[in-house]
Amino acid sequence: MIEVLAIISQLFFFLIIFSFPFTPKILNNFFVFEKKNLNLIDAHGLNIIFFIYFCLIFSFFNFDLKILFKIYFLLALFFTLINFKKITENININDVFKFIIFLMIVISIFFSIAQSVKLEWDGFFWMDKVLVFKNGEGIENLSTHSLKYPHLGSYLWAFFWKNSLIEIEYFGRLFYTYFYIISIFLIFNISIVNNKNLKILILFIFIILTYEPYLLSGYQEYLIFSTLLIASRFIHLLNFNNSKETKLIFLIFLILYLLCWFKNEGTVYFLIFSLTLIYFLKISNQKKILFFLSIPILFYIKLLLENNLIGINNLDNIHKFDINFLFREDFQILLIKIFKILYHTIISFLKHPIWLLIISSIIYFMLLINSKLDKKIKYFTICILLNFGFIFTIFLNFSNIDFMLGLALDRLLFQTSGFYAILVLIIFNNLKLFKK
Repeated sequence: MIEVLAIISQLFFFLIIFSFPFTPKILNNFFVFEKKNLNLIDAHGLNIIFFIYFCLIFSFFNFDLKILFKIYFLLALFFTLINFKKITENININDVFKFIIFLMIVISIFFSIAQSVKLEWDGFFWMDKVLVFKNGEGIENLSTHSLKYPHLGSYLWAFFWKNSLIEIEYFGRLFYTYFYIISIFLIFNISIVNNKNLKILILFIFIILTYEPYLLSGYQEYLIFSTLLIASRFIHLLNFNNSKETKLIFLIFLILYLLCWFKNEGTVYFLIFSLTLIYFLKISNQKKILFFLSIPILFYIKLLLENNLIGINNLDNIHKFDINFLFREDFQILLIKIFKILYHTIISFLKHPIWLLIISSIIYFMLLINSKLDKKIKYFTICILLNFGFIFTIFLNFSNIDFMLGLALDRLLFQTSGFYAILVLIIFNNLKLFKK
């Protein structure tokens, strides 16, 4: 019974903490959308992004996690109480219904995790980093661990583990679940399906297709998956032909930049999705140059912090990658490797069926629409091609390709599927059947 109450209290902490510091009114006044309004779930999602940046900054200082939590929670509670009327003024019966559905889903997954608390293989490697923060050690102690991955996911895990009522390990991982479900609800803001029951059914299907308990057992993939879902939501809001939406572009860059701090491949995703976005945007050359220069600057800041405050150099991972293998590899061996990657990719698509819907959506847009492709669709399509190009290049570089394909390919594909899942909802919006 105590554990049940602790789980409910953890959910309460999430609801309060992530109600700060943005409200829908603050966001709409700041971005000034034309016929596009951000609602409570959008504000909640961006508050999570704000909180993650808060944790990123303070992770480099040896602040007591309990004191940090109390300060943030009290600020959030005070903010929620004085802005309660503003936060709830536009809530209707449908919003209450969605909130109830949201609570049911979140609590169900929370209890499911509580029933199976074991960590999977990668979870034990990440746990070494988590314990550094949980035990109040200096961040420089991360340099002694063999896993040289970025530390932000581990810090978030430790933060909520340390600040749960009964301090059980899996309470830290409940944040991953909460973030995941919030991101799913957030992208459903783009849905214009009129039938409420049908809309809820589609949402449940999305969750069924993307829920993987195995990856909530210590892996970091859901952090990238959820961040990309939120980024895609705001990219969908972006008018690619409007040169005045600089604030929204900057927000998207900040969201994508978090990928670099979760896993090493997140840096590649940040580069692919950001550079492609700059290419497709109809903005002045001066702004393009500004955004283009911001990418190496942000990357340099990351390297500088990791090098000087932690004592690790993730450029070592880049040095290990050798693109010249393509010219040295025997052609027959290269073909065999390509076949193996394709084979495992198909298996991964079957394991994570959301990819089947994504690929079907791309085919639909390319073959069944007579008009020219929308810039957004072109953008996501090019990102998919570059995404797969990166994956193929990485695995072709491995000598132990069979082992690595079985170990990592399906997880790499899953974590980026969040970025393209929005294409499926765009399809639903275009079908008259779903508008009735």
